[in-house]
Amino acid sequence: MRAGLAGLLGRFEARFGFPPEEHEVAGPVSEEQLAGLAELHGDGLPADLVTFHRVVAEVDLPDVENGYWIHSPPLPGEDPGHPRRLTDGRRVVVFGSDGGGGLFALTAGPGSPVLRLAGGSFLGGAYDADHAAPVAADLQEFLTSLLREVTEAARKGDGH
Repeated sequence: MRAGLAGLLGRFEARFGFPPEEHEVAGPVSEEQLAGLAELHGDGLPADLVTFHRVVAEVDLPDVENGYWIHSPPLPGEDPGHPRRLTDGRRVVVFGSDGGGGLFALTAGPGSPVLRLAGGSFLGGAYDADHAAPVAADLQEFLTSLLREVTEAARKGDGH
């Protein structure tokens, strides 16, 4: 990911006439942040998200397509205000967002698909499940597609 970003950012200003925004792949998270994530989601916390955060805390890619962000987990006692369940009863863990207003979430449990929550509303404290569309079979597939976006943007010489 970092190599792809270096290729993209190295030519960005020459191509667009303005500097790129700040891009970052940072991590890992602290044990305190993992505790904050567990506090919010309990036994619904997907193991693959915990494994990911043990290596990477957050990813900021504002100039790749419309932008992608993988959020750093909250500290204990913090609540980012993201949906934690859908109207169909599924529990979700929001872990990222895009520049179009969408949120990326995993459903609770193993083998969780990545959903994009966009265009819906909260109904009775839950997010409208009709606006939760699968974008990847699991977190690994989502991360692979994100890497592919960065690599393709670097190859083409732009983020868009």
